[in-house]
Amino acid sequence: MSDKKPSNPDLFSIKRRLTLTTITVASVLVLLSWILTFYETRHEIDEVYDARLGQSAKILALSMPHMLQEPADIRTKAYSDWYHDIQIYADDDDTVTTFGHPYEQNLMFQFFTPTEVILKSPGAPTTLIGDVNQPGFSFVTINNEEWRRFQIQLPPQPDMNQAAFLVTAERHAIRSELINEIAISTGLPQLVLIPILALTIIFLVNKFLQPIDDLRKAIAQRNINKLDSIHVPQPTVELAPLVNQLNYLFAELDKAWQRERRLTRTAAHELKTPLAVLRLNAENALNSSNKNELKNDLTNILHGIDRTDRLIQQLLMLSKVEAAQAFHPEPIEVMACLRDVIASLAPIALKQKQELSLDGPDIVMTQGNAMLLSILFSNIIDNATRYSGTHSSIEITATCKNNHEMLASDMVEVIVHDNGTTIQHDVRDKIFEKFFRGNTERGDGAGLGMSIVADIATMHGGNVRLLPPTDQQGNAFLISLPCDQS
Repeated sequence: MSDKKPSNPDLFSIKRRLTLTTITVASVLVLLSWILTFYETRHEIDEVYDARLGQSAKILALSMPHMLQEPADIRTKAYSDWYHDIQIYADDDDTVTTFGHPYEQNLMFQFFTPTEVILKSPGAPTTLIGDVNQPGFSFVTINNEEWRRFQIQLPPQPDMNQAAFLVTAERHAIRSELINEIAISTGLPQLVLIPILALTIIFLVNKFLQPIDDLRKAIAQRNINKLDSIHVPQPTVELAPLVNQLNYLFAELDKAWQRERRLTRTAAHELKTPLAVLRLNAENALNSSNKNELKNDLTNILHGIDRTDRLIQQLLMLSKVEAAQAFHPEPIEVMACLRDVIASLAPIALKQKQELSLDGPDIVMTQGNAMLLSILFSNIIDNATRYSGTHSSIEITATCKNNHEMLASDMVEVIVHDNGTTIQHDVRDKIFEKFFRGNTERGDGAGLGMSIVADIATMHGGNVRLLPPTDQQGNAFLISLPCDQS
């Protein structure tokens, strides 16, 4: 048979989702940063190039009056020589020479009037690239290429009867090339950054979520036979409350499991002897031919059933008390609780011709659990009826008074006094111990009744004790509980 657990389709991994989400968000932010950088760079480059284009036009405009005084062939030859020397001495488009830069071939200008081009740079077309009706920046197509141009109108020139204009132009592909190079140079590191960032995120997520994995492994090691506290190697502020709560639950579960095992062992041990006696008496009854012996065996069987029933009742009480270690205190009327207990035990007292009496104020209040206090009073009074003998007198008194020994302002004191045989000295010291039997000749119970009484009193912030013997015959048990004045 396979031990593989069925997978739950509704389960998901927090670590996987956190990792994928973080990597996705980080990648999107990196790409968004790159896109914003690209557009911002293009804007700045356009501004710088436009500024240079406009500045070049203004410088040329200032030198135009002097250049117009030179013969046309001299002007043309000067420009041609400069461009020719650049082409000779420049190895490629990135080489700088003493005559200029090869990129100058991507720049041109024209000085013109509405009717003719008066002066132009080498490489500039003979046709007009400017427009008298469109000053400032604009785009123009030259030889099927897009150029950025800037045009200004010059002041009236000597020997010229019409308006003069100067236009400078730059191949737009130069800007695009520069923008692309910048985009690639800035984008590649960011693209490389994404996988590095992903690996870093995976490492950090695994590292910082390691305590959760440690907690999972620690919980997986726990079972019904191993309920000790969990210790995470790397405790965190977030997991500390969870670990503390789990340890509390494990501790409570361990206590419950130990109680169950103890109760099972006790029941198995204590029931073995009464059942063996019952079996022996039953076998004797079956084999007996004498009427008196048969009656005696049947009587022993009835007594054995009574003892077994009392033993079971004590075990059930022990189970209830141990299961109710934590309870929500409620106001309890002590006199009403005592009256109910006395009423339930009255048939047993009447059968043994005993007198039961209750004395105290009409109302005495304490805080506690009604079921547990009923068990406490029932065990004390039941013991008195069982062991004080026939025709005995059992007196129960309740008071609420100051008790300096308990360091409390007011205590409820309930005294259960009987005039039966005084408990022996060697028994008095052990009477509240678990599984101690003060009346072994009777064989009743499992020796749990008085220990249950002590446990319940302690749970309610009080105590129970056997008062010292007096000159008169009898026993007195004092139960002290906090008094409720609310």
